[in-house]
Amino acid sequence: FMTGSNPGRHGIFHFRTMDEGKLGEGLVGTWMFRGRTIFDLASRAGKKVLAFRVPITYPPWPVNGTMVSGFPTPDPRSTYSEPPESGERIGPLLKLSPVRSMMSDVEAQIANFDYYIDQSTKAIVDLIDPDVDLFCYVNSITDWVAHKFWRHSDPHAPDFEAHTVSGTTPLHYFYERADDSLGTILQEAPEDALLIVISDHGTGPRSTKRFNTNAWLASTGLLNRAGGHRGRTFASGALEWAKEKAPKKYWLWQHSPKLVRRGAGALRSYGGAIEWAESRAYTVKIDHHVEGVNVNLAEREAHGCVPSSDYESVRDQILQTARAATDPASGASVFEGAYRREDLYSGPHADYAPDVVLILNRDYEFGIAAEKQVFTETAPSRLGRSSATHRPEGMLTMAGPGVKQGIVLEGASLIDIPATIMWALGLEVPREMDGSVLAEAFDEHLMAANPVRRSATKLEETEAGAYTEEEERQMATHLEDLGYL
Repeated sequence: FMTGSNPGRHGIFHFRTMDEGKLGEGLVGTWMFRGRTIFDLASRAGKKVLAFRVPITYPPWPVNGTMVSGFPTPDPRSTYSEPPESGERIGPLLKLSPVRSMMSDVEAQIANFDYYIDQSTKAIVDLIDPDVDLFCYVNSITDWVAHKFWRHSDPHAPDFEAHTVSGTTPLHYFYERADDSLGTILQEAPEDALLIVISDHGTGPRSTKRFNTNAWLASTGLLNRAGGHRGRTFASGALEWAKEKAPKKYWLWQHSPKLVRRGAGALRSYGGAIEWAESRAYTVKIDHHVEGVNVNLAEREAHGCVPSSDYESVRDQILQTARAATDPASGASVFEGAYRREDLYSGPHADYAPDVVLILNRDYEFGIAAEKQVFTETAPSRLGRSSATHRPEGMLTMAGPGVKQGIVLEGASLIDIPATIMWALGLEVPREMDGSVLAEAFDEHLMAANPVRRSATKLEETEAGAYTEEEERQMATHLEDLGYL
């Protein structure tokens, strides 16, 4: 959203870093793309910017205006901003830390989210002024409460446990609160403002069935476990057990030394020991419903065994096997899609993506890499910790002068929004932006008077950077609490 570019241009595919197809242990940071966002482009054109709580904006960086970092941050209760005094004036936006939130009852979590809406709305009203040209606010509350309270709102949820807030479900309550917050903020907007309301994804119930990709690769002969698998699987499985069976003691894991967590993370990611000399492919975990498979390429991998001459044939085998994969219990196809990375991504960092990208049928989620069985059940305690996951269907609503009323935009994409914002600001749209201006949403006379202008200017290169170990530990805690890691 911030760059208007597909991930192949900047190399960010998820919260974890990726390099030549490998999912790293580090978290992505703003140094990987700052200088290339709509906030930077608008600032350089002299436009005043207010960016409030947009995800992946920590650490914040200077813009022509104010940036308040969105999640993940080292301490979600603290407010990080550029300039720093803005955050100091705002104060804390949450009462509970992620670990405390995870260990708290529903009422305490509701109070925590109520506090967030109150404080963030108040802060925006305080920060916004008539000189702001571009105001962008991400209200993450609608996402957070879906993860936390789906099981308390949907009678069809497998672990449904009814809970009411002010006579309605927690989801309905917080959706109404988010709507009221938007109404309060809009009172500060000028009458001729263009309003764009979007969600970058939808939400649905978490799957109760898990598909374990490394076990599937082993069943097809593409991966072979090593002799030390049992011991390493125990170590990896113990960590999963700690999270699934004893979630309230999970804080021990969160506060363990980083070296221990990284070693355990490697075990978990690679499913214990793999006999690399006999394995032609392995899993790269990305998200609940999206996962990658890498060819164990000799010229690229530390213990690669597949010669470059066999690269395409191995990819073809993975794709063909995936497209034919079915659940023996139901006969349903396991995957909604199986793609070569170049089918999805383009740009200088497209090679960072896994060789094959798999999108699961939404009745399943990807499971534990160390699991020996291909199909397993999702642990009830894991469902309780995060009872909803993302869906690809988002939403888009627009209002303002020149916006057509009552039309439905077919084929609009999240990647089109930055280009549309640049056009609405009267600025050129960089050619490196892959999206298009949503011209069909606007009056033809307005578009004729203000044609889209594309700029050949190359976006700025980014600088290297890194989090401290403590920052990364705290941010990973928040992401794991929400079910992202």
